[in-house]
Amino acid sequence: MRVLIAVMLVIAVAGCTHVRSSKGVNLSGEGTWLVLPLVNRTATPQAGLRASAIVEAVLYRRGAERVEVYPETDSDGVLFEASSSASRNKMAQWVNTQNANYVVSGVVHEWRYKTGVDGEPAVGVMLEIRELPSGKIVYSGTASRAGWARDSLSETGQKVIDKLLKPVVD
Repeated sequence: MRVLIAVMLVIAVAGCTHVRSSKGVNLSGEGTWLVLPLVNRTATPQAGLRASAIVEAVLYRRGAERVEVYPETDSDGVLFEASSSASRNKMAQWVNTQNANYVVSGVVHEWRYKTGVDGEPAVGVMLEIRELPSGKIVYSGTASRAGWARDSLSETGQKVIDKLLKPVVD
């Protein structure tokens, strides 16, 4: 009986998304949301760009009326994914020219398949939302998840990002 309970506990914990975030934040989907490329701190190429695309889709699904994504005008974004100071300066200039209510940025700190027999996907993301034009941080959260062997990396990433944005956008 103890073994069965232990196995059930391991199964329940293995499929959970672990979230740490600001509490009591509920932002309106009205107005314009800007999404910047997420900084990629992983060994997986373009993980930040993949996560940014998921953030855009989740914001729309959660009721954001208008979502604008930072336009890639050169190859710097593909190579550095928002990590260079020049890229950050260009993004800040772009944000300042937009008439928007919020800007979403963040960091991808894990985006890979684990090594081993099953090769489970593992995702870790930090998101930050600033209110414009003040630039005040109104939400900050980090979440991680290890998926099942049959899950895709993007599916696991979507679950993590959805869990992060769920309490924020009404």
